[in-house]
Amino acid sequence: MRTCGRFIAGVFAFLFIVSATLTLLLYNLDATLLNSETYKMALIEEDIYARLPGFVGQQIQHGMTYDPCLESPDQCEDDPGPEDPEAGPPAYFRILSDDDWEHLIATLLEPEWLQTTVESVLDQVFENLNSDAPPEPISVSLAELKTKLTGEVGYQTLLALLEKQPECTPEQILQLSEAQLFGGEMDDFLLCNPPEILMDVVDPLMREAIQSAASGIPEEMTFELPFLDISGSTNIQEFGGDPIQSVFAARHLLRFALLIPITFLLLVTIFGVRSIRDWLLWWGVPLMFTGLISLVFSTLSLPILGWVVPRLIGETAPAGVTPELFSIGVDLGNAVFSQVTRKIMVQAGVMAAIGFGFTISAFFVKPANKRFGDTLPENSVHQE
Repeated sequence: MRTCGRFIAGVFAFLFIVSATLTLLLYNLDATLLNSETYKMALIEEDIYARLPGFVGQQIQHGMTYDPCLESPDQCEDDPGPEDPEAGPPAYFRILSDDDWEHLIATLLEPEWLQTTVESVLDQVFENLNSDAPPEPISVSLAELKTKLTGEVGYQTLLALLEKQPECTPEQILQLSEAQLFGGEMDDFLLCNPPEILMDVVDPLMREAIQSAASGIPEEMTFELPFLDISGSTNIQEFGGDPIQSVFAARHLLRFALLIPITFLLLVTIFGVRSIRDWLLWWGVPLMFTGLISLVFSTLSLPILGWVVPRLIGETAPAGVTPELFSIGVDLGNAVFSQVTRKIMVQAGVMAAIGFGFTISAFFVKPANKRFGDTLPENSVHQE
């Protein structure tokens, strides 16, 4: 009977190790990946706000010069594309270099403003995700950007763009004079860099163009989360439907997942524990193995993911995406998952230490002559 009880307790101890390891992983994934602070820290750790203008500038430059037909001529046989050589972005944009784009973007989108705006969006997104109330549209304030654009910063940015253009020809100088008299668009005076004597002519045209461009920018921009039903319904759909809704349903089930390893541990106690020493061993060994396994997995997972994920994504990434922009996404993903692994490593280390302490303590506990649940011998029964 004793051997059978130990065997059953061993089976439940194994099931505890498996379920506790999975529960530790799932709880940390849920608590970390669905928390806005995780992404705020990752963006700061990777210095994304300072690096972003450079990567965006490279992507813009790459997008203006990238020709998919050069890499895949077969795909362009039926659709040769536009024949107009003037198609695409204006000439005054095509002349800019990567460094020029980085300077212009960094001037308008300062890291402090980017951080404040992005963190506000993150807070709103995850507040919607973690709330049972109907989701609200995400709002982004553009008032500060609009004020900066219409002020001296916007003027100096446009002036820097103008200085990158080639010197004006006599015909272009004539066009500038006509634009002053009869009005004109931004394209009329950004095609060339006028001489200093004509800056009095160009200056009002530039300021008028800035005001015209800023008038089309709203004070606040709102958008809805594409993966949430904002009709007011918060019912979770069944599995097999929308994968995002399936994740939400899994989160509800995860709230009860902790009961599974606890139940297995209680069953281990019922079938295996007959003394204090048994309790220390039957709890200590599973806890120690759970902590060690989780510690090994969390230690190895980040290097493995860091090697596998870039190769998997690289095969499916659009050809029009620059390697630099792709790398910033990989760095951000590594920073996010490193926070998950760090939490698991700490928790797994504590669990392994507790289990090791229980196991070692069991060898210092003197085995009891009588165990809980053992039957008394017949000669020990009091005879009257």
